[in-house]
Amino acid sequence: MQENNISSPGKAGFWRCMSGVLCSVALTCGSFQLFAADTVLFDQLINQLDNGDLVFTDRAAIDDFMKQLKAAVPVNDPQRQLRLKREQCSADFYDRPDQGIVYANQFLHDTSLNQDMVSLTHFYLCRAYHHSNKNQLIEQDADLQQAVALAARSEDPLTKAQALSYYAELRSSRGEHADALVLLFEAHQLYKKLGNRYGIGASVENIAISFRRMGEYDKALEYLELSEKEFAAPGDKYRLGFLLQQKAFVYGETGKPEVARQLLERTKLLYQQIGEPLYAIATDVDLMWVANQQERYSESLELSAKIDQQLLQYQQQGGGEKVVNAELFVLYQAEALAGTGKIAEALEKFTEAAQLISALENPRYSMWLHRSWSKALAQSGDFNRAYQQLLQAKNLEDELNSLAKKQRESLLRYQFDTELKDEKNSQLKAENQLTAQQLQVLESAQRWQYIAIALFIILALIALFYAISQIQRNRLLHRLAMTDELTQVANRRSILWFAAQVRQQAQDNRQNWCLLLIDIDYFKQCNDNYGHDAGDQVLVQTAAMLKHQLRIQDRIGRTGGEEFLVVLPNTDLAGATEVAELLRLSVNALRFNGYPQIQISISIGVTQAGRQEDVREVMSRADAGLYQAKANGRNRVIVS
Repeated sequence: MQENNISSPGKAGFWRCMSGVLCSVALTCGSFQLFAADTVLFDQLINQLDNGDLVFTDRAAIDDFMKQLKAAVPVNDPQRQLRLKREQCSADFYDRPDQGIVYANQFLHDTSLNQDMVSLTHFYLCRAYHHSNKNQLIEQDADLQQAVALAARSEDPLTKAQALSYYAELRSSRGEHADALVLLFEAHQLYKKLGNRYGIGASVENIAISFRRMGEYDKALEYLELSEKEFAAPGDKYRLGFLLQQKAFVYGETGKPEVARQLLERTKLLYQQIGEPLYAIATDVDLMWVANQQERYSESLELSAKIDQQLLQYQQQGGGEKVVNAELFVLYQAEALAGTGKIAEALEKFTEAAQLISALENPRYSMWLHRSWSKALAQSGDFNRAYQQLLQAKNLEDELNSLAKKQRESLLRYQFDTELKDEKNSQLKAENQLTAQQLQVLESAQRWQYIAIALFIILALIALFYAISQIQRNRLLHRLAMTDELTQVANRRSILWFAAQVRQQAQDNRQNWCLLLIDIDYFKQCNDNYGHDAGDQVLVQTAAMLKHQLRIQDRIGRTGGEEFLVVLPNTDLAGATEVAELLRLSVNALRFNGYPQIQISISIGVTQAGRQEDVREVMSRADAGLYQAKANGRNRVIVS
């Protein structure tokens, strides 16, 4: 299975200022004029970086920007000088990793920076970036762990998000996909709170990579298409090339090599247009992978010869970076040689590839190597060694499958724990608010009661009026405490109470009862695209439609932002499924005044309660059905 050979935009081959941001106004060669030192201008440029307001369309634009930044920094301003050096660490040495490491070491060994957690974090990130360009993965890992620890101590959300994102990329490449996704989800939330559009998009792309490596290809494509639609700025060929490449990997790994080839050809053209030869070479290596999949081994060897020539030219011109998929290049050469019958040469290449790939400690690469090596050894007649290689490949495959299963389970636990934590926090907040309201009411009541007692005879009529008013207020409070303010259906507390009552009644009378867990599909996109007023209207009309379709004895409640729970007393699973399908079709037919372009759908998890199950257990199974409905494409009913 192919891995991503070029990480998310900015990690290798072009600069992202190690701030994790690009800009919405495309910058091209010659777009800056140099001015004298200007603190305001310098701060404006840095703020554009930190806020995700810049996009660099080629290397020349990056160089122009750095000239502008250097010209604007005040000479006698240590803090701004240090910030400039942070950007120089990656921008000035992007193709000279050895010098970049030396440059970063100056600051990491500077004791005066011991308390500057933000700067230290970025210099560790910079050094990790240069280690990655030299394929020094152990050193990269150590630097990224330091960066994450320092970022957490800095309490700077942008720095923390960047450190988590970079570390997640490395962990995902090593097969630790669930751990990487946990880090990426945390970084994604930080970027959202900051309103950093580039950071949000980059985390979405990295989430897609991790899902692809887990074999969750539908989710990977969903996130890639979301990023291309929502976050790729016009003219940002770096990002478009990266997205096309990742899509190519998905199609190549799912048995559609011709689609993968077409996407990679487009990717290569983009990298040639923006003057990134190393990226173009890496894409040629990917095309060798596709050619080998299609058993077009002669074509693969032609590409190999071309790549060798390009690499020689690049090195003669002083390029210091390595092709990030150099190890796979050797493996693809070996496969192509074996495919064309050049077994002796192929076996030498397999030996060379084994030395390179073993240093990466990547079990997926190793499995691929042993499997291909086994075929070549069998062709040479060395069946004993072929069997040993095949056995190693099988053992690695079993380990990877076991790891993938554990990773999925770990991810599900994280998602469940996160949702449960959010639910408890929301419930506690609501209960605290209700308690405060009740205390205010009680205090008010006591004041009036003291006055009524002191002036009992004179104010008898006032006391009577107050008593009546108090009863009405308590009724109102009770209704408010049990009703969702926006949708006017039951709130979470009320619907869970009702479910508990239905459960007890069902046990006493030996009746069936069911739960429907409903979620509005892509509701966040509705809010983002049309505003919260439109979102509120969607919630109100959806709740009204759901309530209208239910029976008198049924009850609906809002349990979260766009999530509803329906309790169906005295109903079996078949009946509940019919109700769920009716609700799904009814909501799908809704139209919204003032927003004719909005059309929504819902996903529903359906379950029937067991005799001894409590409400939480039944909800958990309904939630599993809802999760499956969303994973299967949304707008559907899943029984669990």
